[in-house]
Amino acid sequence: MELSYLLLTGSLSGLLSVLAHAVLWSIFGTFRVPLPGAPASSPLQVSDALLHMLAGTGSALLFWLSWGLAAVVDVSWWVRGLSFAGICWTAFALPSVLAVAMARAVPVPIATALAARWAMTYLIAGLACAWSWDQSV
Repeated sequence: MELSYLLLTGSLSGLLSVLAHAVLWSIFGTFRVPLPGAPASSPLQVSDALLHMLAGTGSALLFWLSWGLAAVVDVSWWVRGLSFAGICWTAFALPSVLAVAMARAVPVPIATALAARWAMTYLIAGLACAWSWDQSV
């Protein structure tokens, strides 16, 4: 698999995850109870989109370096993508979100929303990379 193609897939999946999370936030945000002092909506910022795009690119590079999780055999591409996304989210996003939430006393619903946003980023990037790898091999 060519590295540049996989990096492009990762960066586009990071941007797609920001878009998907913004759509889900607007749909399900109408059903939640607003917290005191919390913003009514989560505005999409360029820095957030860039950060998730870089995370998608980094996870694509990690997927390429791991040879598409070559040790995981006799499974479908989506199982490989889900396992890679779970590993990346548990190793990178979850400790960061927990550390920031504890250091800044962020309320649990907001920390959960941040963790969900990062989970969606790694989920879409992992599935996109696994599908691209499966199509090329």
